Amino acid sequence: MKRRDKKPWVISVASGKGGVGKTLTTVNMAIAAQRFGYKTLILDGDLGLANVDIVLGLRGRYNINDVLEYRAELKDVLLEGPLGVHIIPSGSGINRLADMKLVQRVQLLDKVEEISGDYDVLVIDTGAGISENVLHLNSVSDALMVVTTPEPHALADAYAFIKVMCEHHGKRDFHIVINQVISESQGLKVFQRLTDITKRFLNLDLLFGGSVPKDVLIERSVMLQRAADENITHTRSGQAWNEATRRVIEHLKERPRSEGASGIRSLLFSHTNQRSAGAL
Repeated sequence: MKRRDKKPWVISVASGKGGVGKTLTTVNMAIAAQRFGYKTLILDGDLGLANVDIVLGLRGRYNINDVLEYRAELKDVLLEGPLGVHIIPSGSGINRLADMKLVQRVQLLDKVEEISGDYDVLVIDTGAGISENVLHLNSVSDALMVVTTPEPHALADAYAFIKVMCEHHGKRDFHIVINQVISESQGLKVFQRLTDITKRFLNLDLLFGGSVPKDVLIERSVMLQRAADENITHTRSGQAWNEATRRVIEHLKERPRSEGASGIRSLLFSHTNQRSAGAL
């Protein structure tokens, strides 16, 4: 189903800590969106510790660092993944990417916006934690997916991330995906526990993105660098990612676009200016 406007929906995928399945969620949601008929682009925004291309078994000649160093254009960096999903690979182990300045982040997002008009959905794998890179990339999203697991430390870190994005970037819509659950009921209980906390301390209601069960096939696919194998679609995990994608897209279709309609680069400036004004 083709979108009518020229700006893609921007869906960021984040987590309070690493190792909770954020990148797997990113790639499988992007492929689900493509399967639903939306032309989809992934930006590997885990700057300095990128791995979207690795888990998909892809190898490119260039990455984001080459674009910032003027050795390549962004269109030369694009990789084609499963079902025709396009990927902008970042670089791993590159200090400059891990500690990008604001002007560099704006430069990158400006280049992404130049090509994003060809897509219906842009999914950003934003990295874990609350670094400036992570916060700014999440601040440009139309929908923010937070991936966590039932472990108490993962939930605590997820809450910390939500708190920062809510209080400092004005975000109110958080879609929560509970990964590695042993049952649907466990996922719902974990979600309710987290939303009770955000309601009490942030006056914030969360949105349930879904529960993704533990799956041996997923672990095997990651080891084989086939994290978005077509066979995964038919697993319980694959169906859960499909449902999470359907839910977030339905949510985006139901609400009017406000800030996002002006483009991701200008939205980044608006959030930066708000923060600067608050500091005066």
